[in-house]
Amino acid sequence: MINNFEIHIDFDRLESNLPKFECEFNFEGVKVYTTKREIVFIGSIGSYETMSIQEATAKCRPKIISIFDIISFLIGDSITIYDINYQSNSVKHNEDEEETKSNKFKFIFNDVDLSSQLRIILSKIENDKNTTLTLLDKWNKANYLLNVDDSHVLFLDETIINCFNIFELLADTTKKEYERFIDEQSKKLLFEFYTNMGNLDNNKINDKVNQKNRLIKEILVGEFLNLSDKFKYYLQKYRLLDENLSYFVDRIIKVRNSIAHGRIVSNLSVMEYPLRPFYNIVNPEANLVNPIIVLTGVLISKYIGIDIWEEEWEKIKEILEPNPVRVKEVIEGKLAIDINEKNQYNLTWYSVFLYYLSCKDKQRDSIELWFKEEIKKRKFETLDFYNLYEISVILITTQDYELYQILSKIIFKIIKEDVCKWSSYRDIFLHLEVRNIMVEENKKKIDEIINKP
Repeated sequence: MINNFEIHIDFDRLESNLPKFECEFNFEGVKVYTTKREIVFIGSIGSYETMSIQEATAKCRPKIISIFDIISFLIGDSITIYDINYQSNSVKHNEDEEETKSNKFKFIFNDVDLSSQLRIILSKIENDKNTTLTLLDKWNKANYLLNVDDSHVLFLDETIINCFNIFELLADTTKKEYERFIDEQSKKLLFEFYTNMGNLDNNKINDKVNQKNRLIKEILVGEFLNLSDKFKYYLQKYRLLDENLSYFVDRIIKVRNSIAHGRIVSNLSVMEYPLRPFYNIVNPEANLVNPIIVLTGVLISKYIGIDIWEEEWEKIKEILEPNPVRVKEVIEGKLAIDINEKNQYNLTWYSVFLYYLSCKDKQRDSIELWFKEEIKKRKFETLDFYNLYEISVILITTQDYELYQILSKIIFKIIKEDVCKWSSYRDIFLHLEVRNIMVEENKKKIDEIINKP
C-alpha cells in the first residue's frame, strides 16, 4: 500500500513576510516545487500494511521538517509546519512515479542561483545525516523563536539556548582533533624541556615524555576541555577566530550560563524598548542575538562546505565590540589608535562608553580626563557624532566647566540633527536605568541643553 500526501503553503497567507523564492528538487522521495503563489510538497510512504492517516503523517513529518529546515537556511527565514495551509492524504495500491519524482533541480533566491549550494547540503545530509539535520533544525528553530513576535523579544532566552546548542554540536565535531593537537603540543613542550636538560638520550627523553604527558595536559588545560576552548578551536580551524570574535564568544558564554543557571533578573523596576511580555535574563545583552544568529549560520555553512552567510558575517564583524582591554590600552596611551576613525579593533567612542559603565569611580575620573584631552584635539565638525552620544550623556554631569561646554555642544548637535543610534534621544535613559545607573541629573542637564534659548 502507498500512502500519498500533499502539502501546500500559500506565500500570500503567511503571517511572516517570507521572501519568495523558486525551487524544484527531491528529498528522500518528496518532490518540492514552487508556483507563483505556493510551495508544494508531494510524497508517499510505502508499507506492507494499511496505515492510518495519523501513522502516515507521523512517518512523513520528519521529512517535511527537514525540507523546511533546508529551505529556511538558504533563505534566512523560518518556515515551519505552522505555515501549512492545506494538507491531504490518500491511499493507492501503486505509487505514481511521475508524480513524486523529477529530474529538475533548482533553487533561486533574490535572483541568485543557490542550486549548487542546495546540492552540497543534500550531499552532506546523505553522508552525515543526523548531525547536519540537527544543526539545520536548531537554526530554523532559533529563527522561529526570534521572529515569533513582531518585536523579536518574546523568546530571546530560548533563541540564545538554541544557538548555543549549535555551538556545542559544532565544537564536538572537532573535539578529537583538538585533543590530538593538545597532545602534540604538550609532548613537544616536554620533549624540548628534557632535551635542554642535556643529560638524556632520545630513548630516555621519549620515556619521560610519555610518563609526564598526561600530567602536563591536566595542568595546562584541566581534566576536561571547556566549551570556550573547544569552540574557539573550531573557529580557528575555519579561520574565523580573531580578537573581537574571541571576546564576543566569552560574552555569549556568560549570557548562556546566566540563562541556563537561572540568574535572577537584575532590574524589576524598568524596561527599555521594545517592551517584553516577560522578564528576559538576556535583556541587557539583547543586541547580541542577531550577531549570534548570523554567526551560527556561517559556522553551519563552514561545516557543510558552502559559503552562504559569509557576506552577512563580514558586516557583523565590523560592529563587534572590542575587548575592554583594548579600550584601557588606548586610555593609558599604550595603544595608538584614533577611535574617531574606523580602525582594525572596531574601537569607537561608544566602546569607551561601554568601558566606562564597567569601571569604578576612580577609573571613571581618569576616563573623563582622557576624553577631554582627546576631544579637544579634534575639529568639531570632524567628530564621529554617531558614536559620541552615549559617552557624552554619561559625562554631562561633570564638574569640569570646559568639558561641560564641549559636551553640551556635541549633545545639542546630535539631538537636533538626529544622528544617534536611538529612535528617541531619551531612550538612553532607560538603557542606563535598566543597568541600575541613576540618570536624574543627566536628564536635567540634557533638558537644559536642548531648551536653552
